[in-house]
Amino acid sequence: MKRAKWYLGLLLVGILLFVGGCAEEPSLPVPPSEPVTPTGYSDICIPIGEFSYHSHIDVVMHAVVGGELTVTLGSNPTTGFQWSEFAGISDETIIRQVDHKFVGPGIDKPPGTPGEEVWIFEALKKGTVTTFLEYSRPWESADTGLWTVTITTTIE
Repeated sequence: MKRAKWYLGLLLVGILLFVGGCAEEPSLPVPPSEPVTPTGYSDICIPIGEFSYHSHIDVVMHAVVGGELTVTLGSNPTTGFQWSEFAGISDETIIRQVDHKFVGPGIDKPPGTPGEEVWIFEALKKGTVTTFLEYSRPWESADTGLWTVTITTTIE
């Protein structure tokens, strides 16, 4: 019973974060150096403004075999930065990336308005896997990522 209440609480937090939206319009932030660790998302949506507070975000996700996981991160390619197209997945026998796309802010928004990047993953078998995404400029060295997201996913 306690476990069910815990999962329900996590689901409510996830819904509130998702309803809060991903399409904020702040300027390009200077990230702080210490990470934050939100937990308990089943599908995540992290607005671009959240990265002005944290340069690295750790997330915990849960899914069932055969289910899909959706990761939505704020993005503004007009700055030259972009999220990695392919996620770094520690074990591709547990989950696999099936889609990645950029969703723009819409034609009614001015140029330079942030959009979102969306990844969809398929849960293949039970286990725990780590997924890594980095926001960087592709022409700069690999160690210059401005923001990073590490997702630890448990498939049941």
